[in-house]
Amino acid sequence: MIELLKAVNYKRMRWKNGAGYTVELARSEGDSLDLFDWRISMADVKTSGDFSKFNGMQRILTVLDGQGIVLNIDNHFRRLKTLQSVQFNGDSNTSCELIDGSIRDFNLIYDPQKYHVRYQWIVEPTASTILSSANLIFIFNQSPEPLEIEIDQQVFYLDHQDSLKIENEKLLKNIVLSKQILTKTCLIELIKI
Repeated sequence: MIELLKAVNYKRMRWKNGAGYTVELARSEGDSLDLFDWRISMADVKTSGDFSKFNGMQRILTVLDGQGIVLNIDNHFRRLKTLQSVQFNGDSNTSCELIDGSIRDFNLIYDPQKYHVRYQWIVEPTASTILSSANLIFIFNQSPEPLEIEIDQQVFYLDHQDSLKIENEKLLKNIVLSKQILTKTCLIELIKI
């Protein structure tokens, strides 16, 4: 199944720790923040503070907008600027310090006992062809200009922060991302173990 997810339809919800809001793009199932296999979201971080814990899960976080953050992950510090990512354990004691004002980040949280993950940002201003047979393929357009995607002769257009979710398609997929002047595309592939 191929599903175009429009940014205007994403679900807004409180953080697990109640300290802010998340915009949920997609998740494997359910409504509970404790029971899912994978979840993709964005968060507007307006103040420095602690992150919610997701025990047993892995997290990948990328800064989308703003001047960046300094993450403290179990007393190891990582400074992230726009489109820089970090992977860490959901059990970790994690907090952030804003560098200069609020940021928006992009998050993948997944169960490493159930999925292998390939997570990459495509930033080259050229057309890209991707071959994948992953159980879930998720494409997110952070570029301000529309992204044209062709999948097996079907064409989709993703506006800024729209997504394309390709799930339960067992055959090898040939995905072509059009050339963009300002390419900022996240490609996530989840492969069941």
